[in-house]
Amino acid sequence: MKIAISGVSGFIGKHLAAYLAGQGHRIIPLTRSLFREDAFTRLVNALEECDVLINLAGAPIGRRWTRRYKQEMYRSRVEVTSRLVSALKSAGRKPRTMISASATGYYPAGAEYDEYHTVAADGFLASLCRDWEAAAAGCPADTRLVIARLGVVLSPEGGALRAMAAPVQHTKLSVVPGSGRQAFPWIAMQDVCRAFAFFIEHRETAGVYNLVSPQRISLKQLASALAKAYRAWAVLPVPSVAFRSILGERVSAWLSGQNVYPLRLLEAGFGFFVPTVEHLLGLPDVRTVTSLDIDRYAGLWYEIARYENSFECGMTRVTATYTLRPDGRIRVENAGYKNGVKKHAVGRAYCPDTGEPGRLKVAFFLWFYSDYYVLELDKENYGYALVGSSSDKYLWILSRTPVLPPRVLDALLASARKRGYDTRRMLFAPGNLPMP
Repeated sequence: MKIAISGVSGFIGKHLAAYLAGQGHRIIPLTRSLFREDAFTRLVNALEECDVLINLAGAPIGRRWTRRYKQEMYRSRVEVTSRLVSALKSAGRKPRTMISASATGYYPAGAEYDEYHTVAADGFLASLCRDWEAAAAGCPADTRLVIARLGVVLSPEGGALRAMAAPVQHTKLSVVPGSGRQAFPWIAMQDVCRAFAFFIEHRETAGVYNLVSPQRISLKQLASALAKAYRAWAVLPVPSVAFRSILGERVSAWLSGQNVYPLRLLEAGFGFFVPTVEHLLGLPDVRTVTSLDIDRYAGLWYEIARYENSFECGMTRVTATYTLRPDGRIRVENAGYKNGVKKHAVGRAYCPDTGEPGRLKVAFFLWFYSDYYVLELDKENYGYALVGSSSDKYLWILSRTPVLPPRVLDALLASARKRGYDTRRMLFAPGNLPMP
């Protein structure tokens, strides 16, 4: 197909053009010169050659929002989109599809919103999105229109991720703006390109789609992920007022915290290649189970496999016994054999956040607590579990029996690999070997 792209020189436009060209499509760049008053006929002629029009034009939002620059942001989006729609209406042979960008800044902060919610926020950014989309909605009826409301597009190759990562790399501090509870709607560049290709290929898609990852994360969780990825010493909260004094009004695009979900995109059958920030940053996916009954989890567990670690080095026949105490805390007893001698250690555990019951804290010495994350669990019988931590340093497979059925073991190993763990590092207890 011949695909016309406005904004092709921008960060997203360059990646998308390269991606679509790699799929065999011919890219027709709609350069700024085509949007001059005396170039309207040339713009119409360019569109008549194309099967698809992708509208990504827009001045970057990452600059200080002076009154003059806000006018430029508006002009480069709304007026350029109106110009494209006028050219479409004048074209004899029209592109069959128009995909026009918008942003998740359309939505208010607070509640979760999907594409079926029509409520819009107040303020400059939301107003800009409304007018931007309204301009695109004027396209001819025989041209299929898709509105792509983009979250923050992240790529290791630059853009917002590089801007966020640079200070972490240089200072070894990862900063949390304000409370850190604000939602952070994002999407990986790979999935942006794949989603646009999906819209082109699936002619039944039309209307508004949220281009955001299905992973719901907060600014605090993002800061923690960046800290792990770039080995920061600490995660530091900074008052919102400090960000406003430095960044000005554009900080609202970060601190408002739209909680956006890609419901229609998932309903259409789109699968995300990079579903989590951890995946994007090369970190293991440490999302835990959403429910954990400590009474049922208590009791004896056999260690089926583990990453070798300092406190279990050389040990065999390792077990862990969990006992729920009257005060709600958990007694933990680890036991095993080393050089034929049985050793054991007694510690304690607790759940620091009832909203995340799969995340526990465990200590065997004084107040030095470590993370204990229940990643996968046999929810029906509590017969086996995959346990990790906040990094890829620890990983265990546990079972109520000394030997785990091969199909169950393989399923847990597959889940660990999908999460980003290197299962080749695992040591297996006797009688427990993965299928070849």
